[in-house]
Amino acid sequence: MNQPDTFCPDLPADMLEAMVTTLPTIDLLSASCVSHDWLHAVRSSLHTRPRLFPWLILRCLPHPTASNHSIHALDPYSRTWLSVPRRNNSTVKQSLLTPYFLHGSTRDLLYKLTFSQLVISKDPFGSSIKMEAKGLKVWRQDPVVAEVGRWVVVVGGGFIPDLDEGEEEGAVEVYNKQTGTWELAEPMPTKFEGSTYATWLSVAVSDKRLYMIEKNTGWVSQFDPECKTWVLTRRLRPDLSVLKWSIGIAGKERLLLVGARKEGGVMKVRTWEVDGDTLQVISNNPEEMPTEMVDRLFPNFDSLHEDWQAVCSVEVRGTERGGYMFDPANMKNGVVMYQLSMEEEEGRTVWRWEWVPAPATVGCDMMERISVGCSPVTLHEVARCLL
Repeated sequence: MNQPDTFCPDLPADMLEAMVTTLPTIDLLSASCVSHDWLHAVRSSLHTRPRLFPWLILRCLPHPTASNHSIHALDPYSRTWLSVPRRNNSTVKQSLLTPYFLHGSTRDLLYKLTFSQLVISKDPFGSSIKMEAKGLKVWRQDPVVAEVGRWVVVVGGGFIPDLDEGEEEGAVEVYNKQTGTWELAEPMPTKFEGSTYATWLSVAVSDKRLYMIEKNTGWVSQFDPECKTWVLTRRLRPDLSVLKWSIGIAGKERLLLVGARKEGGVMKVRTWEVDGDTLQVISNNPEEMPTEMVDRLFPNFDSLHEDWQAVCSVEVRGTERGGYMFDPANMKNGVVMYQLSMEEEEGRTVWRWEWVPAPATVGCDMMERISVGCSPVTLHEVARCLL
């Protein structure tokens, strides 16, 4: 009997492409090595159906001074985690980065910001450096850092002793990537006084603006780096019983407002669509996260003391296609993946919710520090950074 030249049967090109379309991203690498036909099918599949839904990326340090960290990346197309231990100091260039993400309009990248230097990675895994620049003018701790178009924006930060004349705790600086210069901008609105730490704020970024909400009060503001001013500040409280607020991107100049509230001794999570220009809630009919998923995010909520219940929150990371919601204090409880409707006439509503358990090793150590990023990932980046 004659043996075939390859172990794979000849399949019609359209059938082969349909087959590889169903594969997890990590398996596309193996599929592309089978034969020339399979490689062509993989490339054609990614061209006709680009995988634009963002990945959730966790960078975990066992303790704040650790030199080792681990990366956990969630492939949304297979709902599986790729976990890779990594050393911060693998190369001189990579050692310039911290395991923390800046907020981006299309993807979250790693950065390092000191008084003398700003460093931003080229990809969300920190495998190479995209930009190095001199440090900012006003030093601060725990600021909001975001990339908005051609600008890098640094907002607020904690209390800074011995401020020079003209410097403020809510100082804002913008870095022009084209000219390579820092400029001082209008300080944070007075409504955010006492809440200038990034820890107390939730941030969303579009191609043109940075949006920021105070998690406890619901005060939200939009910053335009081109004119270096806070264009509009408004209080968003469509539900007065909400304990904590968070915002994400829901489309072009559209925001997804997320509220966590207590009702009858249980936690509820609701979302509203907000106009990014006017900061007005578009519809007063909120979407609600399925109860069984909220219970997984907060498994022991009913047994907590009221003081502890009041600090429970939900954070959101995502793009105009969808993203993830989670309890930032308990990543071990898992995440909820959401997908937004792409039909403009229907509004940018959440039309699909899905529960994804966390990696088994996440959150096991009380000293562990976790940084969360969200970004589309290319096949080339998976091959280079996660294998």
